[in-house]
Amino acid sequence: MATRSFLRLPIDADEGFPQAFRLAVAGRNYQFRLYANVAEDVVRGAPAGPLQLPAAQAFLVLSVDREEPGGPVSILRRKLVSGVEYRAAELVLTFRTLRLDLRNLNSAGSFGSEVVGGVAVG
Repeated sequence: MATRSFLRLPIDADEGFPQAFRLAVAGRNYQFRLYANVAEDVVRGAPAGPLQLPAAQAFLVLSVDREEPGGPVSILRRKLVSGVEYRAAELVLTFRTLRLDLRNLNSAGSFGSEVVGGVAVG
């Protein structure tokens, strides 16, 4: 079984969430959007420091649209879990680190948040 070579996604967790970027992969353009879904109880009662995601009532969501001449075509919208490979049409995505400091919700700053993911053609 061959292993895939993943290109690291240009996610900068210090820029906060939500965040979006455009990326060309294998000659096609894609729009990536990441947002955090965190319950109010978690925001009010969270301990200091980053949360390992997914957690109870807290997770990251990724949506991917492929740019087409007629407009964007949605190919993925998923709650993210570390170590899972997600198929998105011709792409495969995976995330090895999903750590979010709540101060990065709608705000930039270096608080220890880290989101590391990759994309490959599958």
